[in-house]
Amino acid sequence: MKSSSRNTSRNSSGNPKRPAWTFAIAILLLGALLGYLFRGTPSPTASAGSLNNNQTTGSASSSGSSLSLDATVQPLLDRLKDTPNDPELLANIGNTYYDNHGYGKAVEYYERSLKIQPENVNVRTDMGTAIWYSGNADGAIREYQTSLQYKPNHAQTLFNMGIVEWQGKHDDSAALQWWQKLLAENPAYPDRQKVEQLMQQVQTEIAQSAGTPIDR
Repeated sequence: MKSSSRNTSRNSSGNPKRPAWTFAIAILLLGALLGYLFRGTPSPTASAGSLNNNQTTGSASSSGSSLSLDATVQPLLDRLKDTPNDPELLANIGNTYYDNHGYGKAVEYYERSLKIQPENVNVRTDMGTAIWYSGNADGAIREYQTSLQYKPNHAQTLFNMGIVEWQGKHDDSAALQWWQKLLAENPAYPDRQKVEQLMQQVQTEIAQSAGTPIDR
């Protein structure tokens, strides 16, 4: 995302508004920069995350993706009939829907898992991210805050908080604070250098919004 193309209009809180296309570009850049780091738990199947990634226009493709999802999730749903209170199985079903962009259904099963095992910060972080992808930044932040009550230094939650503050709440300063906390409490964080690159990008945006010259 080039800073020169940013919309610098202000909202009521004094933060710059970002149009929808800027958000889409930012997410693509984040994917290239950091990889698939939103998840707190691994995908239950090797192919689940790619079922909807290569969709083409047309009912045949959509139908094929739907059939693939049904084939993946149905065995898990069948197992759930025998063990309806298995938090790991419920989370795996949530993961399957999440990986196929069914975020509403993912949240449903994550919630059921967390009612049984509320301290599972990985599942809660995934639920927060599914809520975020559904367009609810405040709901995502609430789940991340709960996750941090159980584990204040949980790296993935801290990273995600920064993303949602930056791209969802348009609060660059808050994003920086969360990422600083992430690196301070997780000094061996494997993607430290990449997070520092993100922080530098946000600092540049703050300086440009303020009209402050940027050192080269």
